[in-house]
Amino acid sequence: MSHKSSAQSVDGINEDIPALISADEVIYDEGLGVVTASGNVEISQGERTVLANSVSYNMNTNVVSATGNISLLEPSGDIVFAEHVELTDNLKEGFIRDIRILLTDRSRLAASTGQLTSGNISVFSNGVFSPCELCKDDPSKAPIWQLKAKKIVHNKTSQTIKYDHAWMEIFGVPVIYTPYLAHPDPTVKRRSGFLLPTYGNSNQLGITLQIPYYWAIDESSEFLFAPIATTKQGIVLAGEYEKKFNKGDLSIEASATIADRDENNGNVEKDEFRGQIISEGRFDLDKTWRWGFNAERATDDTYGRVYGFNTDSELETSAFIEGFRGRNFARLDSYTFQSTRNDINDSENPYVLPRAQYNFQSQPGVTGATYRLDANAQALGRSEGRDSRRVSLIGGWDLPYTGSWGDQYKLTTQIQTDGYWVNGVNTENDEIRKNGDSYTGFTGRVFPQIALEWRFPFASHRGNFSQTIEPIVQGVLAPNGSNPNEIPNDDSRDFEFDDASLFSLNRFAGTDRVDSGSRVSYGVKWTASTVSGNQADFLIGQSYRFSGKSNLHEENSGLKDAVSDIVGHIGIYTIDNFSALYRFRFDPDDLGANRNEIEVNIGPAALNLDLDYVFLKDDNIDGETSDREEVKIGINSQMTKYWSLNSSYTRDIDADSSREASLGLIYHDECIIIDSQYSRTWFQDREVEPDNRFMVELTFKHLGTIQPL
Repeated sequence: MSHKSSAQSVDGINEDIPALISADEVIYDEGLGVVTASGNVEISQGERTVLANSVSYNMNTNVVSATGNISLLEPSGDIVFAEHVELTDNLKEGFIRDIRILLTDRSRLAASTGQLTSGNISVFSNGVFSPCELCKDDPSKAPIWQLKAKKIVHNKTSQTIKYDHAWMEIFGVPVIYTPYLAHPDPTVKRRSGFLLPTYGNSNQLGITLQIPYYWAIDESSEFLFAPIATTKQGIVLAGEYEKKFNKGDLSIEASATIADRDENNGNVEKDEFRGQIISEGRFDLDKTWRWGFNAERATDDTYGRVYGFNTDSELETSAFIEGFRGRNFARLDSYTFQSTRNDINDSENPYVLPRAQYNFQSQPGVTGATYRLDANAQALGRSEGRDSRRVSLIGGWDLPYTGSWGDQYKLTTQIQTDGYWVNGVNTENDEIRKNGDSYTGFTGRVFPQIALEWRFPFASHRGNFSQTIEPIVQGVLAPNGSNPNEIPNDDSRDFEFDDASLFSLNRFAGTDRVDSGSRVSYGVKWTASTVSGNQADFLIGQSYRFSGKSNLHEENSGLKDAVSDIVGHIGIYTIDNFSALYRFRFDPDDLGANRNEIEVNIGPAALNLDLDYVFLKDDNIDGETSDREEVKIGINSQMTKYWSLNSSYTRDIDADSSREASLGLIYHDECIIIDSQYSRTWFQDREVEPDNRFMVELTFKHLGTIQPL
C-alpha cells in the first residue's frame, strides 16, 4: 500500500512549509492525530528530509519519531545517520541516539547521543571527529588522525566545531590533550586562527620554528603573521598581506630582524636592523588603462639568502601606467634597482624617471601592407656615473606577398631616429664611471634599413602524419657604423645570438645599439605533427655580413666574424610523457660547439625525469671570460596515491663542483599533509656559507590550512 499525504490542512504544521510523507504503508489515527509510516519511509519538510524504516508523526505535538536505518538530510548537505531519532519544530530540534554525520566535505562526526537545537546547534556526547577516509578493508581500523571529546558542539550559524576535553589520536594512539579546541566546519573556506608550526634546521640559522597566525580580515583581504624563531639569529618577524579590490590586487610581503651582519671586509656589525619588503599592485582604471607598481628593497645584499626569503640577484622597484587598445600599446613607467651581488656598486645602478613608450600597428590595407611606429623617451640617471636623456622613433612599413606557387615574400622598410643628451660618457670604453676621455652634450643617429624575406614552404600529408619544410632567406640593407661612441649602451648589454633572433632586424635587445651593416641570413625550418597531437620541429641557420668583421660584437657573441656561428634548435613534444629541446650554436670553421642547451622531460608522474644542460664557450660573466658548463637533474615520483618524492641536483661541470641539491618527501591525502624537504648548497658569498637545511611541515585538514582569496 502506498499513500502520500499533504499536511496543509493540519494545524500542527507550518502552513507555509507542508510536510510530505511517503512510505510502503501509512496508517492515520484520526482520534490520536498520529500518522504511522513503515517501509521505505520518507518525510520531507522544507529543505530537510528524513529516511527510515519506521516513523510515527504526532500532529498534535509536531513530534517525529523514527527508528531503523535513519538518514536525515540537512539543507547544508550534511547527512545524519542514526538508530533512533525524535525531532520537533519542523525537523529542526530533537534527540538522536548512536549518531553518525557525514559532513559536506566527507568529514565524519560520530557520538553516542546528540541533541539538535533550532537546526543550527548540535551537541554531541562522547564524540569523535575526523576528515580521514576509513580503511576499505577494515572500516573499524582507526583513521590516520581523529579528535575525541566528551562534548562536541557544532554551531552552523558561526560555522564552528568546538570540543571540551579533547584528545588527538594518530593511528589510534592519543598524542595531545587539550581542555578546549575549536576549528571551522567544512563550509568555511577562510577563518582566522593559528596554523600548525613548521620545524626546520640549518647550519646558518640553527633550529628554526615558525608558528603562523592567519587573520581573515574580511571577504577581500587577509594577513598572515609568520614569525620565525632561530637559535642562531634570534627572532625574525615576517608577514604577508593580500587585498583584492573590485578592479585590482595588492600584496605586501615583509620581514625584519635585529641580528649580526658580516661586512665585505670581514668585520661583523652587531645588532644591525635587517629586513626587506616585496610588494606588488595591479589596478584597472577602465577597459583600456591600468596602473601598478613593484616594490622590492632590502637593507643589505645577503639578507634574503641568509634567511631563505629569496635568491634574486637584483631587486626592482617600479611604477607604471599602461593602456591596450586594438593593436596599439602605450606605457609610462619609472624604475630603479638594488643589486644583491658582491661586485656591483648600487651607486652605478641606473634609475629611470620617467620612460614613455608608444607602439602603433595599423590594420592591413588592400594589399596587406601595415604601418607601425615605435616611439620612446626616457631619462636615465645614476648616483655616480654617466647620465642620458633619449628620444627614439622607429617607423616601419611591411608588405607581405604570396606567389602563385605558394612562395612567400615580405618587404620591410624601417628607419630609426634617436636623439641623446648625455653626460660623462666614456668614448674609448663602456665603463659607467668617467675614465679617460668623456663626452657631454648632444648626439644621435638616423639608421635606415630595408629587408626582403623569402620563404617557400613545402607541405605534405600522409595518413596521420603532416610535415612542412621551409627554406628561409632574408636580405637586409643598412649603413655601416651607426653606433657612435658618444651613445652609451645601457639597455643592450645582454646580447644573445640564437635561432630566435636570427631573422630579427635588430638582434640587440634594446634601443641603444643597432645591428648595422648589410647582411643576408638564411636557414631551413622543418615542422611535423600527428593527428594524436605529437609535434616536432627543427631550425638551422646562419648569417653573413658583407662588411666583414664587426667592431661592435664581442669575440664570443657568434657575430664577430663576417660569417656568423650556425644556430638552431631541435624540438620534440609528445603527448606520451616525453619532450626535448636542443638549442645549439656552432663555430662555422670546425663545427665546434660554442653553445649547447638541452631540456628534457621524460616519464609519467610515477617516475618523471627533468634534465637541463647548458654549455657556453668563453661566456662573459662579470667582465671575466671563461667557459660555463652546468647541468641540473630533477627526479620526481608519484610513488603511490599519497606518497610523492621530488629531488634535484645542480653541478658546475666547468668548475668540477656541486652547486646545490634537494630532496623532498611528501605525504598528501584527504586529511593530512606531511611535507619534508632537505636542501644542500655549496656556494659561498660573504656571510652566505655552504648550508644544510631541513624543514618539516605538518598540516591537518581543518586545523591549519590556507586557501587563497
